[in-house]
Amino acid sequence: MKNRNWFWGVFFVAAAILVVVNQLGYLANIGLFSLFLTLLLLPIIIKSVIRLNFAGILFPLAFLCIIYAEPLKITNLTPWTVLIAALFGSIGLSILYKRKHAGFHFHHNGCRHDKNVKFQDTSIFADEDENAVSFGVNFSSGIKYVNSPELQKVRINADFGALKVYFDNARLSRGGAEIDFNASFAGIELYIPETWNVINNINVNFGSVKEKNKKRESEGPAVTLTGNVSFSGVEIIYV
Repeated sequence: MKNRNWFWGVFFVAAAILVVVNQLGYLANIGLFSLFLTLLLLPIIIKSVIRLNFAGILFPLAFLCIIYAEPLKITNLTPWTVLIAALFGSIGLSILYKRKHAGFHFHHNGCRHDKNVKFQDTSIFADEDENAVSFGVNFSSGIKYVNSPELQKVRINADFGALKVYFDNARLSRGGAEIDFNASFAGIELYIPETWNVINNINVNFGSVKEKNKKRESEGPAVTLTGNVSFSGVEIIYV
C-alpha cells in the first residue's frame, strides 16, 4: 500500500509540473493528455523490466509509439503494426526465457521448484513437509492442488495460459503466507478457504483482480497477494 501511495504522490506532483510547463508553452507540440498517459505508462515499464514481464514492457512501449506517432514520424506503423509486434515479441521472449529456465527440479530450503506445466495437467505440488511451492503454466492450462500443513510461500508464473489452484486442503503458517504472481495474458483462479483473510497488494497493469463469495472479515490467518499481473485476470473464489 505504501508503494501505491508513493506512486500516486509522485504522479500528481509530476502532473502539476507538466500543467505549468505546458501553460508556459514549452511543450506546445505535445498534448497535455499525451503527457499524462506517458506518466502512467512509464512506471509500468520500469516495474515490468525489474520483474522481466515482457508484455508489461512491450505493450506500454507500443502505446507510447501510438501516442507520439506524429512527432516520431511513424504514423505508418501505428496502431496495428506496433501492437501486433508487441504481441509477437511478448510471445517470443516469453518462450525463450521460459526455455532457458525450464527443466529444473530440486529442493532448497523447503521449496520445491517444478518446470512449467505443458497442456492440461493435474499435479500435487505440496508434500507434507513443504511450506513453499512454485509452479506455473506456459501456453497451456493446469489444475494445481496445494496440501501444505503450514503454507508460507507460493510462486505462480503464468504466461498465455489458464491455471486453477486449490488451497482448500492447505493450512497457513502462524505468520500467514504470501502468494506471488508473475502473469501475462493469463487467467488464474484461486480457490481459497473462506476463513482466510486476503490482502491484495498485486500490481495490476491492464488486468483485474476479482473476489467471489467473499464474506465478512474473519479472525483467521492472512494471505498476502503480491507480484505483477499484466493483461490477465485473477479471480479469488472463497470456498
